Amino acid sequence: MPQVNITIDICESIYLRDPLETNLGKKLIKNAIILIDDIGFEQLNFKKLAQAMDSTEASVYRYFENKYKLLAYLVAWYWDFMHFMILMDIRNVDDPKIKLIQSISTLVNSLDSEMTPSYIDHSKLHLVVVENATKVYHNKNVDLLNKEGYYVNYKKIIKTLSEIILEIENDFQYPIAFATNIIEQSLNNEYYLDHLPSLTDAKSKTVNARQQTIYMVEYMVKRVLNI
Repeated sequence: MPQVNITIDICESIYLRDPLETNLGKKLIKNAIILIDDIGFEQLNFKKLAQAMDSTEASVYRYFENKYKLLAYLVAWYWDFMHFMILMDIRNVDDPKIKLIQSISTLVNSLDSEMTPSYIDHSKLHLVVVENATKVYHNKNVDLLNKEGYYVNYKKIIKTLSEIILEIENDFQYPIAFATNIIEQSLNNEYYLDHLPSLTDAKSKTVNARQQTIYMVEYMVKRVLNI
């Protein structure tokens, strides 16, 4: 399947210059994903990133003020692309129950490598999101950042899932909270299975974390919505 030209809409407050507008910016994004996956977000700094992309710290600072905003950009990009993938996967599905189950599978199984741009390592970006997404909105500045639009991409995917939930059960009282829990459980369970298996119900750390996560989330969704 050829790559599709997709426009990703990210809050302009996150970046100084959109890295996707230049080849250097795309190189920055590519190496940032690889480096965060390799050494962790806590160990990342712009000096290391500049070295990885064979450039200068000054060039990195032309795009982002700090590494937090770089992470916010990666997470926003991920959710916007993931939202597109979900819409693609359910576009010909009429049954809302099947829509929701398919959406869960799409959420957990990462991005489509054939549709992801060449400068995005889809598997590594998925792992970056699993390990770091909550850092973007679990911070003291969350209210201000929310007003600036940092979380619009995440809210968009929550809205789509909550609408599907209401298609299944139109008097369900907590569709937004449940949609949020579906995503948070998906991220947390995959992380726990890989790193803290005693906090979930896996038999072994060696299980396929994503498949086990799909089983768990589907089970809970079916029990809550009686499907």
